[in-house]
Amino acid sequence: MYKWPQGRVIRTIGFILAALICADLAYNGGYGRFAAYQSATEAAAGTRQLILAAIFGALTAAAALVAVIGIGFHRKAVDFLIEVEQEMTKVEWPKWDSLWRSTLIIAVAVVILAMVIFGIDGVILWTLNKLFSLGEYL
Repeated sequence: MYKWPQGRVIRTIGFILAALICADLAYNGGYGRFAAYQSATEAAAGTRQLILAAIFGALTAAAALVAVIGIGFHRKAVDFLIEVEQEMTKVEWPKWDSLWRSTLIIAVAVVILAMVIFGIDGVILWTLNKLFSLGEYL
C-alpha cells in the first residue's frame, strides 16, 4: 500500500465506510433481488430479478475494488487523506462546557423558530378559513 503508516486512521475509517456501503449494496440490492427471484411465481419476473441481482453483485464488486484502489493505492487520494488527517490534528476541538452551551442555544433557537412558524401558519390558516367562509355568503 502507498505510504501505509501515514494516514492509517482516516484510511481505516474509509475502508470501514466502504465495507458498510458494499455490504448494504450486496444485501439490499443483490440478496434482496435474489430472494425475490426465488419467490417469483412468473418466469419473466423471476428472470428480471435474477438479472438485477447479478447487476447489483457486479456493482458491489466494482465498488469494493474502487474503494480499495482509491483508499489504498491511488497516490493523489492517499496524499489527500494523509493531509486531512494531519489537518484534523491541528483543529482545536471545543471543550464540553462550550459544546453543551452551543448545543443548548441552538436547540432553544430551533424551538423558538418552530413556534414562530407554527404561529404564523395558524394565523394564515385562520385568515384563509375566514375568507372562505365569506365566500359562502356571496
